[in-house]
Amino acid sequence: MQIDLPVAISIGALFVSLVSLYFTRRFWLQSNRPIVTAFVDEHSELRTASTFNLIISNSGNRPAVNIRLHADADRVSSLHGEGATEQMMEGITRCFEEESMVALLRNGEDLSTAFGSFGVEKSSRQLNYGVQIPILVTYEDLDGRRYKGRMPLKVFARNGFAGAVWSKSKPSSRGTRQA
Repeated sequence: MQIDLPVAISIGALFVSLVSLYFTRRFWLQSNRPIVTAFVDEHSELRTASTFNLIISNSGNRPAVNIRLHADADRVSSLHGEGATEQMMEGITRCFEEESMVALLRNGEDLSTAFGSFGVEKSSRQLNYGVQIPILVTYEDLDGRRYKGRMPLKVFARNGFAGAVWSKSKPSSRGTRQA
């Protein structure tokens, strides 16, 4: 059996079209999805202590549903500082339990929860500053496609991550007149 040239070209074109359709759909799904991350960020900074929030953020272009943070219990306990009360330790641990699942996170939205403090006094050391643990974030899109992302969760001040920030300058009084 011999295939003539026009039929071979048509079969080749059909194959290329099907492969192109497959990759177009695959890339469209990858670029039009929620992208959920979790990180620790400084809530406020005082002279003797800093308070921290755990933030879940959706930087994708579609909403995410059923967002959960997963971490090994031993790793989570390594976050607890020497001044952590039982209540604060439970609050930190609760972030990684099923009851803390976030039902819906809109695209571009950030949600935060109190995550402890660290300071010079032992009582304010609810977190072990600088500790990093691996976590797994699982979530779905509105069509039921499931996603997961592994990432580190580190307790540190993101602003001035290398240890220094510029102080805020005070407004200059030059050129202003006082009556």
